[in-house]
Amino acid sequence: MSARETRTINLIAGLITIISLAAGAQTPAPSSTTGAASAQTITPAGPIIPAWFAKAPPLAAPRGEVIHAADADELLAAVDRVARGGTILLADGHYKIPRVIVLAGKTNIAIRSASGDPAKVVLSGKGWDSGNNRDDILHVARCEGVTIADLTFTDCRSYGIKVEAENAPKDIQIYNCRFRDIGVRAIKGSAGKDPNVRAVKGSVRYCQFENTKVPPADWLYGGNYIAAIDMMALEDWTFSDNAFRNIQGRTGGGRAAIFIWVRSRRVVVERNLIANCDRGVAFGNPGQSNANASEEPAYVTDGIIRNNFIAGGADCGIELWHADRIKVFHNSIWRSERNWARGIRVGTGTAHTDIANNLVHGEIRLEGGEARLRNNFTSRLKGYFVDPASGDLSLTSTATRALDQGVALPEVTDDIRQLPRTGHADLGAWEFDR
Repeated sequence: MSARETRTINLIAGLITIISLAAGAQTPAPSSTTGAASAQTITPAGPIIPAWFAKAPPLAAPRGEVIHAADADELLAAVDRVARGGTILLADGHYKIPRVIVLAGKTNIAIRSASGDPAKVVLSGKGWDSGNNRDDILHVARCEGVTIADLTFTDCRSYGIKVEAENAPKDIQIYNCRFRDIGVRAIKGSAGKDPNVRAVKGSVRYCQFENTKVPPADWLYGGNYIAAIDMMALEDWTFSDNAFRNIQGRTGGGRAAIFIWVRSRRVVVERNLIANCDRGVAFGNPGQSNANASEEPAYVTDGIIRNNFIAGGADCGIELWHADRIKVFHNSIWRSERNWARGIRVGTGTAHTDIANNLVHGEIRLEGGEARLRNNFTSRLKGYFVDPASGDLSLTSTATRALDQGVALPEVTDDIRQLPRTGHADLGAWEFDR
C-alpha cells in the first residue's frame, strides 16, 4: 500500500471518528450486550459545556523548527527528531497510535494540531475494550517546557497522557485538549518514592473530559478504578477552565474528576465545570500509597479550590483527606439524592483548612478532619440554579439567600466566568447578572 493510500484511509477513519465525537453517544445505558466484561454506556444529559463557559484563546504561531506530520508513523518519527524549541504540527485526521509516544529529554517543545481545532486531530490507542492494560497514548518523562495542545485523545484502555513526576518534569502544559472514553485515567501523574522529586510547574487548561462508557465488573475494583485526572507529586500546578462529564465507575465508586495526592503542594483548582462524575474534586485519599514517604503525612498542602461548578454524581462534591492548609472558596455544588449529604467532606488528617462562601445543595461534613467553616449556605436549594441536571449552576433571581451574602476574600476577585466580584460577592461560583 502506498503512503498516499495509507493517508487516505487514515483520513477517512479520522472523519468517521470526528463525526462520532461531535455527535456524542446515543446508546442508552446499560448496554444490551451481556456478560461480566461488557461495558455499560451512558446517555448524555446535554452538551458537555454551556455556551457561556470559557473558550480557549488560540495559541501564538510556533517558533523554531516546525515538523509536520500526517500519520502515526510520521508523528512517532517527529517525536524522535524534534529538537529544543521545535514544534510538531499534526494535520487533520485520525492517528491510531501503535505504541506509546514517549517524550524524554525534550526542552521547550510542542505537539499541536495545525488547525488549532482539537476535534480535527484525533489520537487513539488500541481501544477501551482491547484488554491491554498498557494501552497508553503519550508519556512525558524527564522534560522541561512541553506544550500539548489542540488534540483529542480517545479510545484507549489505560492512560491518555501520563506525566512521570518520578522523572522530575518541569513546565508541562496541557491545553485545549479533548479526552473521551479513556479506560483508567485521561491524565495520570505517577510518582516515585524520593520525597524531593516532583513535577514542577504545570497546568491543565481549557480541556474537556467525557466518557460514554462505564468499566465492566472484571476491571480493577469491580469497574470503579477510573478518573479523569489523577496526579501525584505536583508542585505549582493549575487546573482551570476545564469541563468534565460522566466520569463514572460501575457502581458509583469512581475516583474524582480531579484527584490530587501524594506530596503535592501549591495546587490551584478553579473555574471547572464537573457534571455527573462520581466525585468532583479530591485533595488526598483516605488510603495509603506506596509512593508517599512516611515523613510526609499530608497528601496536599497549600492548595486552593475555588469558583467551581460541581453537579450530580454518586459520591461527593469535594473531599479532603490528609490535606493541610487548603482553601475551599466560592464553589457551587449540587448533590443528587444518592449521598445528598456529601457536598463537602473534610476527612481524617485534614487541618488548617478554610471553607468559606460555598453554596451547597447538600451538606458540609467533618469526618475526622478539622476546618474553619464560615459563611457557607447549605440546604435544599430548589430554584437557585438554572439547570442542575446538565451541570449549569448559574444563579437565578430566586437565589435570594446567596445574593450579596459573601464575605470578602482576597483570594477570590472574580467568578467562574472571570467576571469581577464587586461589593458584597454572591455565594458560590457565579455572580448573578443584575
